[in-house]
Amino acid sequence: MNRVFSGQAHTKRRTVWQDGWAVRLIIMEEMHQYMKTKMPFDGFFLKNLDEQNGTCEYEEYLRNCKENPLTEEERREWTESTHAAIAELERLNAEPKPTRQAAEPEAEADGTSSPQTPEPAELQGGCCTGQEAEEAPEVEVTAAEKTFVPQGEGALLLPAEPTVIPEVVSEPKRVRITELVKENFKNWRAGTRIVFDAGVNSGKTYFILNVLLPWAYQKHRKIIYLCNRVPLQNEIQQEVERLGRAEEKVGCWNHDLRQFVYETRVTNKYKDTIRVETYQWMESFCRGNPKGVMNYFRRFNYIVADEYHYLLTDAAINKYIDLSYVTLNELTKYRPVIFMSATAHPFFHRWRDETNEALPENYYHIPSDYSYVERAVFYWTDAEEIKIIRQEARRGKVLVFVDRMSRIRKLVKELEDEFTGEIATACSPYRPEAREFDGLEEVLQDGKLRKRITIVTTVFYNGVNIKDPELICIISRLWDPIINAQILGRKRPVSKQDTCAVYFKGYSSDRIKQEREHIRKRQLEPAKKWKDGKSDPEVWQEYLHKPGVVKMLDKYSQTVNRDEYGNGWEWRRRAEHQYLVQMDALKLMMEKGYQWGMLYAVTESDALLSKIEPLRFKELEDYIEENLEKPILGEIMRKELVERGCITNPNDRHKDKSEPSLKIVNRYLTYYGVEARSDEKRINAKQKATFWTLYRL
Repeated sequence: MNRVFSGQAHTKRRTVWQDGWAVRLIIMEEMHQYMKTKMPFDGFFLKNLDEQNGTCEYEEYLRNCKENPLTEEERREWTESTHAAIAELERLNAEPKPTRQAAEPEAEADGTSSPQTPEPAELQGGCCTGQEAEEAPEVEVTAAEKTFVPQGEGALLLPAEPTVIPEVVSEPKRVRITELVKENFKNWRAGTRIVFDAGVNSGKTYFILNVLLPWAYQKHRKIIYLCNRVPLQNEIQQEVERLGRAEEKVGCWNHDLRQFVYETRVTNKYKDTIRVETYQWMESFCRGNPKGVMNYFRRFNYIVADEYHYLLTDAAINKYIDLSYVTLNELTKYRPVIFMSATAHPFFHRWRDETNEALPENYYHIPSDYSYVERAVFYWTDAEEIKIIRQEARRGKVLVFVDRMSRIRKLVKELEDEFTGEIATACSPYRPEAREFDGLEEVLQDGKLRKRITIVTTVFYNGVNIKDPELICIISRLWDPIINAQILGRKRPVSKQDTCAVYFKGYSSDRIKQEREHIRKRQLEPAKKWKDGKSDPEVWQEYLHKPGVVKMLDKYSQTVNRDEYGNGWEWRRRAEHQYLVQMDALKLMMEKGYQWGMLYAVTESDALLSKIEPLRFKELEDYIEENLEKPILGEIMRKELVERGCITNPNDRHKDKSEPSLKIVNRYLTYYGVEARSDEKRINAKQKATFWTLYRL
């Protein structure tokens, strides 16, 4: 590279071209000859030369940049060379230019200064990588800001001033679990309950696999890692294999060659240090060998209980969860148990504040970071949900969480005509209906959603990490704050610019009251009667003989179920705990309003409250802009507003639909900053008609 700026060739060219602009052009040409993949200004000069000469070297340059990226050594060499070029240009600019002065009297007379070569931003601090060039902000240059070189050989169009790259302000570094724990883990002993009450992306798993695991390996200790979902188990196991990958040479005697032959084998040095299993596996173990389960787990020096909220959120659908709770609680007497979750607050707070089972020095808390949520919006009807999906799916990928599989089918039916081949669906693989939907591997691959629209049940809210900048919208029909917190945690932003909008289904106060009554009657009352019946069996028998109670228990109750033999009834403690937590959340929603209560319960703070925005549809916004202050027949405008804005009469129930009045329409239009006014006008000598006109508020 040094020869570009030294030797006879350069001296000769400077003698021929006395004009500073020509020298600059020559330097660029020589740089192009020797370093085609390292052009300043991202190939700006080449592009202009192609336009003048009719060549295609700029395309060749872009292809070479992609195929031959700079190495570290080339980057250093390039930096040195470009600094040498700048020094040469500065020296040339300082030399007298009699030829140029004689040729430019008209320019000086007009008050136009001669163009000066701007210093490329990348030449000031070394060569930018391709990624850096993509991320650099574009600077718009107006016609008045451009300076033209006189026509002739070597004429170029350049900005009058150097491009200024704004200073990058670094974001404050988030605290991670590793920084909080420090060296404390080396002192964890039997009987210690360690709690990682930390939000997503806080480094909980990183600490276990990158700090605790290597240390356990060195000390010949063992870890068992428990997960709540098979996809998460697979992800953890793959990471263990990656971190523990090791190569070793193994020799064996070759009889034909009469010598030892060595081959390289790939092994995992951590294979005997850590075992990754699921809670469901542990529950099966407890049922099959209740006496041997404790002896087995005591072989391990550390027990990791990841996604511990599983014991709360899945209690209603898994009647064996109590086995996990009892086993882990008993294990804390013999081994340090590490409980990890972003949403297991009902457990963690009780251990910390009420029972002192989690001592302050072993309680590590990091709040969840919701900075990637750009807005939180509530919708109320199924029609609004459909329109939201359509609107957002035209911009990027959409992830929809529903409460039942019938809703998946309905959404697919509504959307398949417009988004043919762009819809993925998934539910629990253990459900019989799973065959008609996609498998998890067909929905998500390498952290990216494979389709534009993905519709799933709660099977997707846990053990799935989505690192996909194209995911711009998450929609949830669920009201449970703990589940919604997990849903929000599925998106793992890859940059500050990787944001998304979240939409939650709204519920009226009547619906909340109804939900509370269902929980009270179907879940909490049976549990109380069963517990009262332990001391007085007549209480339970009297309750069972009430009309419809047995049928209700069989159909709805999750807190009291028939035993495995079907002859008696059994109480499920964790399921009751789940419904008690839900009752507390519903009470908060009743007192503070659904939107405030739900979002506050999701974050345990006001992190999302400031991001609440009213529901608005672009389709209606465009209609308003086109027809502002234009009188239109009332019936026509009413129809347009209702269809584009999903405006409904709040008193409508199910199929009984009525046209919303002007008052109701204006209630919706308030969020768009306009109102409709009605006026009766004569359309001919005999007839009058009602017109609506939109005005800014």
